[in-house]
Amino acid sequence: MKAVVMAGGEGTRLRPLTSMRPKPMVPVVNQPVMEHILGLVKHHGISEVVATLAFMPQVIEDYFGDGDEWGMDISYAIEETPLGTAGSVKNAAEALTETFLVISGDALTDIDLTEVIEFHKAKGAVVTIALKRVPDPLEFGVVITDDDGRIERFLEKPSWGQVFSDTINTGIYVMDPMVLDFIPEGQAFDFSSDLFPLLMAEGHPLYGCVVDGYWADVGSLEGYREVHEDILDGKAMIYIPGARTKDDVWVGPGATIDPTAEISPKAVIGANTTIRAGAKIGPYSVIGDNCLVGYDAQTEHSIVWNDSFVGKWSRVSGAVLCRSVDIRAGARVEQGAVIGDESVVGHGAAVGNDVQVYPFKRIDAGALVNSSLIWESRGVRSLFGPDGIAGLVSIDITPDLGLRVAQAFGSLLPARSHVVVSRDSSAAARMVKRAVAAGLNFTGCHVRDLRVASPAVTRFTTRDMRVNGGIHICIADGDPQSIEIHFYDAEGIDLSTGQEKKVERLYFRGEFRRAFFDQVGSIMYPPRAIEYYTTGLTTAIDDASASRRRYTAVVDMGLSPASFVLPTVAAQWGVDLIGLRAYVDSEQTPVDTESRADVLKRVARSVDMFQADVGVLMDSTAERITLVTPAGRILDHDTALHALVWLWANSGLSRKDGVGIAVPVTASTAVERIAGEAGHFVRRTGTSRRALSAAALDPAIGFAGSRRGGFVYPHFLAGYDAVMSFGMLLTLLDRHGMDLDDVVAALPEFFLQETSVFCPFDRKGVVMRSMAAVSRTSEVDVIEGVRIPHDDGWVLVLPHATEAQVAVYAEGDSAERAAELLERYVAEVRETIANG
Repeated sequence: MKAVVMAGGEGTRLRPLTSMRPKPMVPVVNQPVMEHILGLVKHHGISEVVATLAFMPQVIEDYFGDGDEWGMDISYAIEETPLGTAGSVKNAAEALTETFLVISGDALTDIDLTEVIEFHKAKGAVVTIALKRVPDPLEFGVVITDDDGRIERFLEKPSWGQVFSDTINTGIYVMDPMVLDFIPEGQAFDFSSDLFPLLMAEGHPLYGCVVDGYWADVGSLEGYREVHEDILDGKAMIYIPGARTKDDVWVGPGATIDPTAEISPKAVIGANTTIRAGAKIGPYSVIGDNCLVGYDAQTEHSIVWNDSFVGKWSRVSGAVLCRSVDIRAGARVEQGAVIGDESVVGHGAAVGNDVQVYPFKRIDAGALVNSSLIWESRGVRSLFGPDGIAGLVSIDITPDLGLRVAQAFGSLLPARSHVVVSRDSSAAARMVKRAVAAGLNFTGCHVRDLRVASPAVTRFTTRDMRVNGGIHICIADGDPQSIEIHFYDAEGIDLSTGQEKKVERLYFRGEFRRAFFDQVGSIMYPPRAIEYYTTGLTTAIDDASASRRRYTAVVDMGLSPASFVLPTVAAQWGVDLIGLRAYVDSEQTPVDTESRADVLKRVARSVDMFQADVGVLMDSTAERITLVTPAGRILDHDTALHALVWLWANSGLSRKDGVGIAVPVTASTAVERIAGEAGHFVRRTGTSRRALSAAALDPAIGFAGSRRGGFVYPHFLAGYDAVMSFGMLLTLLDRHGMDLDDVVAALPEFFLQETSVFCPFDRKGVVMRSMAAVSRTSEVDVIEGVRIPHDDGWVLVLPHATEAQVAVYAEGDSAERAAELLERYVAEVRETIANG
């Protein structure tokens, strides 16, 4: 049997460890990860290996050659363009004529490969996947099997709401060569997302073999350090070069250790390394080959690569020093720091916690370094959250971040692409937008600058100008200290998760397309963007309207760019508009100290004072609305959603706009009751704005609404727009000849409750698996989270994407039943978190 070792990984999250080498060549206990994998393969009787290479292939080829030094026959298949996991193996198809093993060259393991091979033969499978149980499967591919081991479902890197199994795909496969016929030539094609579903659809047997043993994807700096501790603790049967002493110290050949040096247990001293008098090598220290640790120097819980120098009196604690690093006398390198290849930390300098120093840098003597020399986001698993890229102004979100993330986004687009860019009126957004424009120009993209505009105008312009994307920068609603950067695709909707990941990979890698002197992008200012948007908005409203009575409306525009549009269109619609906070000061950041409750009370008082037909509060981005009835009742977002669903479903507009209604999985079943009575279907989606917008792109969907005041009318724009929502509200009320109090009175009762439970991140997977186990006895819904039906209601358990919380939603046929269901499942979640 031959083995295919996939060794094309770049290891972007491991930088600066991978700045000078591909991920498989990162050393673990003084040997590259791939060398450990080759040793495992050979241990199980396989000596013929094909290595698939992509990133910096010459580094791997130069190190391993033809494999003769390892008693193996190693050949190479190099990707000229990215081919994905399955595509890279297809690239080596000529050498694979019999059953073969596939194994990752950058994940550390001691799994019994012979057991997996024998399992494959016994089951008569075309593919067998080695599966491993882990407590936190969030970053891995989850595999669900039946009792016989036959695979039923794949989930590639699921969200917390999709963790229904704790068996993950280790990337170790046994395959029959016939599967190569299903992989297209020269195209990007992946195992889990492309090949395996295709094979299952064709009826071929795929099995999962759950194995014991150690397996770790060395995918982060923290994980890199943990792998070393696991090996030294004996949790992994991984070869450590050198002679082992009775005190669990490994000493390489040619090493010199002064008798006065203190070497703690669970330490590794590499070949030809010198440890001077008085030095202290603490536990979990791994010192590479050809290193020197000076007089009275100290290391603990640290990894020092080959050819490095740790000067006298210096201290390295919980850090990683890459190849040929020079730590001068008296310097300190603290917990979590990483020093890149051939860098110098000067005499008496201090490198603080979690600081990353990229290769070839020099830190002056006595310097105190508390931030990375080449700036990179630290301690963050991803850039994007539920609201785009968000963070504190000038702390998390800086011009540097804006520049680099725009370079990443621009590098994904074709050269000479056009991107619409806008901002709100804040000075912080203006600062970041200028950096964003520069970053796009750097990659050869042209910027269409709308200056100050609402997200809806930006989305509309992006879609109708047929450009390649859009970016909007704004202060977070209700938090002037935070800023958000939103990215839109060519349809004007938020980027998909896959597109966000591509931006992140380029951002963290820092490898952007460059535009040379005659290719630099330009900045242009579309002169009539708001006029075009206003015309489109008016046309959409006119198309939906039947007749038009004259309405009086109180609208608090929230100091948002809606004030550029609403007074004009309201006059065209024949609306007597009483505008509150209806201005934008482009020279001053709006800082509103009033609470939302106080603002709504003022809107309600104004409705009463002017005997208005409706009151509306718009958020600061002019995307979401809160409604006030003529009687002065402030509608909660659920009631507002039900009211708009009722108005739209009974309006007759579905004959031309689609018959479906899209709402998030957390919405009340009152939506189904309202829609069903009017002959419409309801499609449940995820809770994100992107999920609703994507659903609204389907021609079958005529209306979509969130539980936060955001509404989508796809015949105009597949995104939230407060001005459009206001116009359609009046239009629908007019079609029915009703006021908002009448509509609310016609709505069915609903009893929906929710709460949040504190849950550490490493327990979220346990919670999801426990809830998913209910699927054995009932039909659960797993669109997002686990939604469990009951005869008289339902419960949804949904882990928060970025916080240590699990949300529990419960709806019953009475308030008491809803409270009972909520209490029951909150108790189950807490019990699972505590005892799992």
